[in-house]
Amino acid sequence: MSASKKTLIAGATGQIGSSVGHYLFEAGGWNPIGLARNTRVNADYPMIAIDLTNPEDCMNKLSGLTDITHILYAARFDHYGGELESKDTNVEMLRNLLNAVEPSSKNLQHIHLVHGTKYYGHTIAQRPVPYREEDACGNFKSFYFEQQALVEQRQRGKTWSWSISRPHAFCNYRTDEPRNLILVIAIYATILRELGLPLVFPGTISSYTATTQFSWLPTLAHSAAWMMAEPKCANQAYNIVNGDPKSWSQLWPLFAEYFAMEVGGPDSSTFAGFAVDKPTIWQSIIKKYNLVQTELLEVAQWPYGDYVLSVQWDVVSDMSKAQRDGFTERVDSEKMWLSGFDYFRAHKIIP
Repeated sequence: MSASKKTLIAGATGQIGSSVGHYLFEAGGWNPIGLARNTRVNADYPMIAIDLTNPEDCMNKLSGLTDITHILYAARFDHYGGELESKDTNVEMLRNLLNAVEPSSKNLQHIHLVHGTKYYGHTIAQRPVPYREEDACGNFKSFYFEQQALVEQRQRGKTWSWSISRPHAFCNYRTDEPRNLILVIAIYATILRELGLPLVFPGTISSYTATTQFSWLPTLAHSAAWMMAEPKCANQAYNIVNGDPKSWSQLWPLFAEYFAMEVGGPDSSTFAGFAVDKPTIWQSIIKKYNLVQTELLEVAQWPYGDYVLSVQWDVVSDMSKAQRDGFTERVDSEKMWLSGFDYFRAHKIIP
């Protein structure tokens, strides 16, 4: 990778942007610059505090960056897990960035957008699986379709190319990221165990038995770097998931065994409903096991867990296109989950 590359990372402090940015920094040669509304002190690489919803702020702070070669776009307008994201605002944010950067960056080579399976409409209705990249968009309320149309339109006649990753249900090992399904379930199981209850599945029988999938964030980061560097990926979208679809009914006994609990079936409850009256018992667990001090309703984003478990049908993405073009990384989802529980135990988030 040539040292002449300079990569702009939009959404650099978010779960996705920070994972990709850290990987690019460690890999060397990408020379990342992060963009975020609130930058982090002591970041690994330079950051610019910016409001992407403000076109003037974008022009003032980005138009002078004449040597940008790559853009990794992982920014999102504020929304809570499971809420509908603003289509118009998210498209405008990308447009503001491109208006400021593209005209002045004469050596721009590639723009990568991190999207997801909402493109296929999995939250709207049951769709044929596995999802393939050439499938028609199934959710025009999502901003993914219009962002893709925007880069397709702007790329015509240009020398730069674009690519898009479509992951599903991000999983990562971080103690500072509440939008984390592994953490949600780890704390949920911990409280149920302390209460002497079985590991009940907070959802319906349909969601319990449906096949689902996950995206390990380090793999997503690796794939983004691959797409930005591989000529075969020019102007293409790729599904990026672990590659071993599972049902919750397969995983739940595994989780129960890890936490030494009895398995409980689905009861149509919710994570958010469970957590609302448990802050006191959570504090007693923290004190009893000498855990890191956290607030139950802040440490994990409970509605995000409900969002993931709310789908009543199979959600499976085909990975053959990425494999065909050279990205062969796969993740064992069962090992990912159990290692995640180990991580949060080692960091004294759970006992």
